[in-house]
Amino acid sequence: MAKLFVFGIGGTGSRVIRSLVMLMAAGVKIKNCDKIVPIIIDPDTQNGDMNRTVELLKTYKHLHDQLGRREEGFFHTNISTLSSIAGDGSAKIRDSFVYDFGGINKPFKDHVGYNQLDIDSQALVDLLFTPENLNNSLDVGFRGSPNVGSVVLNEIIDSPEMRFFASNFQAGDRIFFVSSIFGGTGAAGFPLLLKNFKDVHTTLPNGSSLNDALTGAMVVLPYFSLEQPAPGAEADFIDSNTFTTKAKDALSYYQNHLTGVNATYYIGDTPDKPLENNPGRASQKNDAHLIELLSALSIIDFMDYSDNELSGNSLYHEFGLREDVDHVQFSHLDQETRDRVAKQLIRFHYFTRYYNAHVPNDAQAAYAKGVDLSSAIRNEPVFKELNKFLNSQEFGYESWLKELSRMERTFSAFHLNESDFNRMVSDKQVETGFLNKGIHQGSFVKELNRASEAVSDREPFKATIKAFEIATNNLVEEKLKYS
Repeated sequence: MAKLFVFGIGGTGSRVIRSLVMLMAAGVKIKNCDKIVPIIIDPDTQNGDMNRTVELLKTYKHLHDQLGRREEGFFHTNISTLSSIAGDGSAKIRDSFVYDFGGINKPFKDHVGYNQLDIDSQALVDLLFTPENLNNSLDVGFRGSPNVGSVVLNEIIDSPEMRFFASNFQAGDRIFFVSSIFGGTGAAGFPLLLKNFKDVHTTLPNGSSLNDALTGAMVVLPYFSLEQPAPGAEADFIDSNTFTTKAKDALSYYQNHLTGVNATYYIGDTPDKPLENNPGRASQKNDAHLIELLSALSIIDFMDYSDNELSGNSLYHEFGLREDVDHVQFSHLDQETRDRVAKQLIRFHYFTRYYNAHVPNDAQAAYAKGVDLSSAIRNEPVFKELNKFLNSQEFGYESWLKELSRMERTFSAFHLNESDFNRMVSDKQVETGFLNKGIHQGSFVKELNRASEAVSDREPFKATIKAFEIATNNLVEEKLKYS
């Protein structure tokens, strides 16, 4: 089967990949590939958004590798680093989900050799770049300046990482770009990489396969704003008042010069309350946003198309809700999107909440006792990785949901403070009565015990995940009756 290379460019690219990983953890299916290879491109090596996404990817990979290859279920999609795809141990690049910029830590003017230029060339550079552009250090990214990004990113095409990517790119593999259109790194990186991959005269290996590769792109329009400093204050900041103008300019360029994309997706939203203005490094760690979750769905939609449906076509998509509401539930998504993700996310949410609240007390239940689950949770590293994925304050599933609920336009598919499984899903409740308690600890244990009897694997982690997959599916279908 083919590989899907996802280029997450800049901070928005990292945040969208974070949401994609959550969907994959929940068991949402992605078609026409058996491996996703994320490649995060961001020169700001300390960027908080990027680093928490990298930690999430590493944790997901550990869990997937422990479970092994499967066709469905939690964590079943293979998410691999670029260096691991060769399969023969011959990789000469760092084993990471992030492109290695080699520690760029100098001002842009030093990067272009400004002081070594003659006077006429310096004058030309002064016309193209502001003093702030020239003096800003590149190790915090391009600070909303795509003109700077275009110069620096153009050099990565001949890097060992890009040549390794191209060497391992095969006919049938696909490419997907995720970037914002209003910043610096994303706005510069997407068209530059696309241009080089589709250049018939490219010097990259497997050039013809890259030229012909089915390619998709999520173009993220402005969806947030940033706090502005007080008048007269000297501060290092990005002016979000320029986002719309930059987006318009970029769209005009895309319309006239961007070719080779088979499916382009656009999404944006009216910004809500301004976010803290952190131009880079560890402090740039924004809460997850509904727009990023919906953007991740574009990757799944792109892979739903067959080769024949994409070949020779230029498809364009925008995302819309069924209602313009501030608190988005599954019922506000169109039926196709709801069918793709709702049941899987509900099952994963049930699993997370039951695992955290009740599994520690289930030591004598048949499903737990049969694999000595209590001991395994205490002693086996994979259960510590699972706990990180679910509960890490930095990047975990529970934190991700809480972040999504803090915006003005929230993802409100679940009642986050609800401990009653019958009331957890916002748009569907389980009807209960004197003789019917719906979904509760006893019914969960009953389903888990029944499921464990059908699981042949006695390895504790594999057996537990499989039992929860079966149990949550039965509860959603038979108790919640979600459709």
